[in-house]
Amino acid sequence: MTDRPFFSLIVPTYNEAENIVPLLEALRGPLSGTPHEVWVVDDDSPDGTWSLAEDYARRSGEPVRVLRRRKARGLSAAVVDGFAQARGGTLGVMDADLSHDPALWPRLLEALDRGAEASVGSRRVPGGGADHWPRHRRLMSTLGTLFSRIVLGLALRDPMSGFFAVRREVYERGRARLRPRGYKILLEILVKCRVPPTKIVEVPFLFKDRRQGHSKLGWRVAAGFVSQHVDLFLDRWRKRT
Repeated sequence: MTDRPFFSLIVPTYNEAENIVPLLEALRGPLSGTPHEVWVVDDDSPDGTWSLAEDYARRSGEPVRVLRRRKARGLSAAVVDGFAQARGGTLGVMDADLSHDPALWPRLLEALDRGAEASVGSRRVPGGGADHWPRHRRLMSTLGTLFSRIVLGLALRDPMSGFFAVRREVYERGRARLRPRGYKILLEILVKCRVPPTKIVEVPFLFKDRRQGHSKLGWRVAAGFVSQHVDLFLDRWRKRT
């Protein structure tokens, strides 16, 4: 669409050297009809992910920017730092591990064109799902989703998603209240930026487990997830009083 707002896509990374160039290549087609930039926000990866992204930007001429965070750590904080650098009227987030399908971006952006404030790549609506997940991983995801929906009262089917787009003005209206930490920045944005349920569109996609590298899930992530929910629950309670 020629009148679509400029799109800034944030890709937070840490030790994704095997995946970052294939991802950037895979984004070229889906984003070719949209004015855009891609921000690789890297937490000073020991494997040189940031350097590979910079080299790709030089060689390809694609609108890829790199923010190397030398001291800070954490996916949610990386996303917010990327938003601060971005110039787009629309902001997007996806993982770098090839679990999120770049081909979904036209549909996510079309949902915003039609009036949504946020569009979410969802594994838990008809047509969505996850391939090759072991039983324990499915159980963890299901329990986390139920926990979010019960504690925060969200109607969103896949609140655990890290694949989404929001309008810039939506982000700005809650920006001062954000406390980015952990891995689930979507929850933080939906709650702190007061996104109405009727303004959220879930677009089905098939989650593909990472093919290269190592998962960053662990007990620290789980503890941060619970801590984040306590903060978001209190924020919703303060809103009601």
